[in-house]
Amino acid sequence: MRKALPVRASASCGDVAELFQCDPGLAALAVVGEDGRTAIGLADRNTFLLHFAQRYGRELYTKRPVLHLADRSPLLVPLDTPISALGEQISTHRPDALHRGFVLLSPNGHYAGIGLGIDVMRLTAEQMTLTLERLQNTQRELIQREKMAALGGLVAGVAHEINTPLGVAVTAVSAFAQETARFHQAYRDGTLRRPDLEDYVSSAGEAADFIQGNLSRAADLVQSFKKVAVDQTNDLPRQFDLGDYITEVLRSLQPRLRRSVHTVIPELPRGIVVDSAPGAIAQIITNLVMNALIHAFGDAPGIITISLSQGASPDLLMLAIGDDGRGISASDLPYIFDPFFTTRRDQGGTGLGLHVVYNLVTQRLGGRIDVASTPGQGTRFIITFPLRLPRA
Repeated sequence: MRKALPVRASASCGDVAELFQCDPGLAALAVVGEDGRTAIGLADRNTFLLHFAQRYGRELYTKRPVLHLADRSPLLVPLDTPISALGEQISTHRPDALHRGFVLLSPNGHYAGIGLGIDVMRLTAEQMTLTLERLQNTQRELIQREKMAALGGLVAGVAHEINTPLGVAVTAVSAFAQETARFHQAYRDGTLRRPDLEDYVSSAGEAADFIQGNLSRAADLVQSFKKVAVDQTNDLPRQFDLGDYITEVLRSLQPRLRRSVHTVIPELPRGIVVDSAPGAIAQIITNLVMNALIHAFGDAPGIITISLSQGASPDLLMLAIGDDGRGISASDLPYIFDPFFTTRRDQGGTGLGLHVVYNLVTQRLGGRIDVASTPGQGTRFIITFPLRLPRA
């Protein structure tokens, strides 16, 4: 609201013109009745002076009441009207109020001040900016939660997978400890025989091999998880063999893959060294593989293929991840990278998995992602990105 003293309906156009000329910042004046409170018109500066300054205008209007050159049916707006509702009211019913202005009324219906279209536009833009910022912040939080949820699932799966070889190793150590105790007792009692020694040495070798194999398996899982988890939480660019790294990522996903009936077939040549963001690549692989496991297949076994090859130019790579599942319908295909788009919302889907992938490919890796799918014939994601990230 802009405070402005109103003019009474009995004021002459000449008096009003003088008010406008004396105050260049005066955008409009409300016209009120003789009670000084009831708004009956609005004289906006530009329209009023345009007519008043026309040829013979001054002679014709100088002594006439202001309502001759004022809007006699101005837009009347209660003070408690939300900006969004006011903007819609102006655009729908009174677009001329954008340049002429409008009259603001107090709760008791009396004149309170004037409003200008430019102020409505400014406040609407500010509100839209704030709303957009809030939506973007919410989206970033949801995306971060999606990433952490994926990492949490990875932690749970790896923990479960590590538990098996460690449990077997502990059992083997316990059995060997009992065997050692019996061997030591026989030695102390003087009943130790050569066959007992041979049996003990044989058991020791078997136990050592058994323990070493299972602990090595657990160590490999920990190492794979460590690489992937650290890269996803602290995604600093570095040089690495891309084929070997994707193999590590797939190894960290084995606990989840082993519980399914589907097969992952990697075609990953070694020796392709990239200077890129490993965490982004790990997240992309994880999301696309998990997306295929959740959406692509039914109960029948399916195949997921991951291949790596040279792109259209020597400085580009092409990573393709495909499946032979049910495919994506033509109506859904244009929207799969949109945030919150999901066909599994009733089953807890957030619709952020592929949106995260799209952002990581285009923003973090500086590449592009394309998708081809035919219902009943599977889906194929093709990611093209540079060998080296540009350094700022």
